[in-house]
Amino acid sequence: MSMKKIPMKTKRFHKLQRGMSLIESLIALVVLAVGVMGLAGLQARMLVESRTANHRAVAIGFIDDLSNRMLLNRDAAMANNYAMAWSDPNILKDKNDCIASVCIGADLAKYDLKQWLQALNAALPNANANIFPSATDPRQIGIAVAWSANERSTEANYNNPFAVTKTGFLGTDCPDKFICHVVYVQP
Repeated sequence: MSMKKIPMKTKRFHKLQRGMSLIESLIALVVLAVGVMGLAGLQARMLVESRTANHRAVAIGFIDDLSNRMLLNRDAAMANNYAMAWSDPNILKDKNDCIASVCIGADLAKYDLKQWLQALNAALPNANANIFPSATDPRQIGIAVAWSANERSTEANYNNPFAVTKTGFLGTDCPDKFICHVVYVQP
């Protein structure tokens, strides 16, 4: 068996090829690092969106709870006794205790609002609520629940991604840097 000799040109080419593979490897590592960083950013964004969706589901549950309370105290609800403005400090200061004594009508509405607002504040970050009569249908009551956005950006549009809540709905506007969910109910 005879072996072929490799010409000198080919040996020199192999030496150059080894250096090129090192550069290609470094470029591949840079591309991989950029891809991993992109995936990490995507995962962080998905976490924020997941939290926002979870907060919205909690808000919907609280709106359902309050609408059921209004349904059980329908006369007080239709008399606008459940009305509440954003950050109304009088609601949490109410001394009315419907467990110790029987409450009906407006007193029960105040007690319901206090209990509901305390639970809402415990469940959502910086929670706030606004309950208002509908401007178009006197039989409907609007319930708006707001919570602080999970964003760090200072851009105005980024902190309030849902333009429909900022432009206003009949009876209320969403506070700045908050996300709102509004439902109209008919007790």
